[in-house]
Amino acid sequence: MRATTITILSLTMLLAACEEEPGKLGIAGKDADGGDQTGEDVDGDGTPDGTDPSVADDPVLSARVVDYNEALRTASLKLVRRLPTLDQIRKVERAADKRTAYVEELDAMLESPAFASRMVKFWRDTMRVGGTDFDTAPTLAAKLMIEGGDFSDIFTLSTGNCPTFDADTGTFAPGDCQSGAPGEAGVLTDPSVMRQFYGNMAFRRTRWVQEVFFCSKFPAEVTDSPTQKEGKDYTSPWAFESIASDPINFQDLSSVVCANCHTTMNHIAPLFANFDADGMWQNNIAVMTPLAPEPVPTELSHWLQPGETTAWRHGQEVADLPALGAVLAEDPGFSECMVARMWNWAMSKEDIITDLATVPYSVLEPHVLDFDAERDLKKTLRTIMTSDDFVSF
Repeated sequence: MRATTITILSLTMLLAACEEEPGKLGIAGKDADGGDQTGEDVDGDGTPDGTDPSVADDPVLSARVVDYNEALRTASLKLVRRLPTLDQIRKVERAADKRTAYVEELDAMLESPAFASRMVKFWRDTMRVGGTDFDTAPTLAAKLMIEGGDFSDIFTLSTGNCPTFDADTGTFAPGDCQSGAPGEAGVLTDPSVMRQFYGNMAFRRTRWVQEVFFCSKFPAEVTDSPTQKEGKDYTSPWAFESIASDPINFQDLSSVVCANCHTTMNHIAPLFANFDADGMWQNNIAVMTPLAPEPVPTELSHWLQPGETTAWRHGQEVADLPALGAVLAEDPGFSECMVARMWNWAMSKEDIITDLATVPYSVLEPHVLDFDAERDLKKTLRTIMTSDDFVSF
């Protein structure tokens, strides 16, 4: 018997797609005293870049003073999970050039085995994956950081994308994921990630990429000219009819305009659909479509209308996961997100997604430009930890 058509409204809790409007990482960050975080005065106008002149007169900000010993304490707790030694404290305190002494100690911590362990832990938390048999993706991210590699390789590595980590020595060993996929693509073909985020129609895997590496929830695309659908705003740049209406009606308008999210999601999700519940690639679609009373095997037509192809964004068609990885590596949102995550971690802020601890782009811009030049995320973290914002209290 033909499966009964189900509206997307009945699957709201399961799919959990449309959660907030997209945009820059746009809620102004705050320091410990509630003042706005600011950057350097690169343009020479007398105020930190991206800051309203009135903010520069904030008494809390103007009261801050540079304290390299306090910065040393903060950096040590962050990077190696212990307080600085008495010798380290005295070295910075008694140095004629305190900044140079602080940077020397900072560099030593960034090269220590303890920092490698901290980065594995950081990426476990950030990626929401880790532990026995699930450590390869956070280990790859940590390895790229520690070795000063091109961090965009996290999407593109065809070999060595499942390394291991020895916590006792703080060293990494190469390893291949061997997911069975026709082409490996960094964490995008990591079996542990695909296993952890297995779910109906591969939407959990799609959200994982969006939220971890692009720091925003769906909807991810908004047109400059919204249209009306039964009195509701349709904001996606995709054709409304590009996504399926059967057996799940992604064009449903009874509650919200589901297509605002799903026009993007449905063009990405099929790329991850051949990984089964164990995270291994199959030659056919291995995820299910949630119909009552029993789910059914998913077909491409369950996501997209005939003639539609997979894509990362409107106008960016991608045929497979290696092609997706190449596009993700060049997406400006990736650079901004990675820098924002480093900023929040250094400044002891919460998660961008779960806690809405977003950062204004004006704060991040110098670090984003620096990251784009070399894609060295450890260098970016070092730059943040030597910035005026980090060393001022």
